[in-house]
Amino acid sequence: MLSGLGVFILVEMMLGLGSSVQQPNIVLMVADDLGWADVPWHDALTIAPTLTGLANSGIILDRHYVQPICSPTRSALMTGKYPSRLGLQHDTINAGEPYGLMADETIIANYMKQLGYDCHGVGKWHLGYCSWALTPTQRGFDSFYGFYNGHETYYDKTTHKFFDFRLDRPGEGGHVDEDVIWSANGTYSAYLYAERAAKVISEHDVETAPLFLYFAHHNVHFPNEVPIRYFQMYEGIVQNVKRRTLLAMVTAMDDAAEVVVSALKQAGMWENTVFIFFSDNGGPIEGIGNGQVNYPLRGGKYSYWEGGVRSASFIYSPMLPGGQVNQELLHVTDWLPTLTHLGACGVHGDPGCQGPLLGDIDGVNQWSMIAKGAKSNRTEFLVNIDQKANNAAIRMGPWKLYQGNPGKGDWPPPPRLNEKLYNKQFSEDQKVRAEYENDHQYIFLDRSYDKLKVQLYNVEYDPAETKEVSKQNKDIVQILTDRLDYYKSRAVEPRNVPRDPASDPTQFGGCWTPWLDSC
Repeated sequence: MLSGLGVFILVEMMLGLGSSVQQPNIVLMVADDLGWADVPWHDALTIAPTLTGLANSGIILDRHYVQPICSPTRSALMTGKYPSRLGLQHDTINAGEPYGLMADETIIANYMKQLGYDCHGVGKWHLGYCSWALTPTQRGFDSFYGFYNGHETYYDKTTHKFFDFRLDRPGEGGHVDEDVIWSANGTYSAYLYAERAAKVISEHDVETAPLFLYFAHHNVHFPNEVPIRYFQMYEGIVQNVKRRTLLAMVTAMDDAAEVVVSALKQAGMWENTVFIFFSDNGGPIEGIGNGQVNYPLRGGKYSYWEGGVRSASFIYSPMLPGGQVNQELLHVTDWLPTLTHLGACGVHGDPGCQGPLLGDIDGVNQWSMIAKGAKSNRTEFLVNIDQKANNAAIRMGPWKLYQGNPGKGDWPPPPRLNEKLYNKQFSEDQKVRAEYENDHQYIFLDRSYDKLKVQLYNVEYDPAETKEVSKQNKDIVQILTDRLDYYKSRAVEPRNVPRDPASDPTQFGGCWTPWLDSC
């Protein structure tokens, strides 16, 4: 971390005293477990007018990749590093487990603070809280409103039967001023997050600092909970109850996005705002799946298949050209160098402008790709290396290599394609689409490759990953294997540990809270 003088020198070097650089406000909105086909630009039945408008008027990031599950994606987003270098590549950080994103890792909020931003977090943390040093307001955020764990109920705010909802602010002497919000019990969480975000925006002083708002939704993670009015909006449109509830949760999330956009407009901040949206992983298709769809992509959350790691995403700003679909490669680790560059240099900054020094990270600055339509600054990315699961995957160019079991690799289509829903409730175009997809589902039934130790797919030619081609491309397999070996040489062992009995919330008034001096 830099001292106050170091921060001043850093900002002076990048921005220059008296510089004309206009630092934009940045809203980084992350959905939870949203499937590839859970957004209106991939499924027209989804009701989400705000996100639809922003996506269609902005830049849809069609090749945006993340990690296959929550904590790993969030660690990559915050640090710009692959989770296998952080020991966070296996599973997630569960309630009461004494580890997390290590306190000595500098995260995006630290950098944005150094650039002069006010930084606020809303929603889900899920990067560990065994000690206060791991929590958001000890890592650059001026406030955090939400919950620490990976999931909870939307109304009573409990996980594993105990409460988890708070407002944290930095306190004196390195302490955290915490306020457990017991009054949140009974109110749908998306309402509360939207209200808090609007309050942060309305109270922000644009004359003194730009705003960095990290809005990490809980929607559409399980459990299936949504106000009835959203469920009723799909009456006569979606018959399957699980799918209908899921899409209703998307619509509730869209309303929260509308609150944020309206608040920014009312505060006179919208014209100088960059708004980013993506999902932390694909939708689950097994076990706890609650209606998400990744079709026609293969697999889902927990898996390395495209349905697990290719994320519905867009970026919008009144300052950027719109109405585009960008098909260049972008990885979640890229947001740290991209947004710090944006914060230092502005939307239309001098080409020679440099963001802060970020050290040995895996992400690359993609602002020229986004703002100017340039080629991506990456040609490959590590999907993951998991020593506990004994699997790994990498993408290089159009090729994607799997070692070991990549996870469940089904292609479940939307429920309406499996039910007798060809009725007057669907337009002719929708009927044609459904009939076409049903007629062609036979190509998605070949599971003969599941037991192979190595699999290779050309995901540009075959995005649904239906044709395994390792035998025909042994030279490509060797090239990707060698590159994967390099990443393995940089990986550390997973740091997962069991729940610590000392974390028992009954010792802290019934609320999940940090319990160790260090961890």
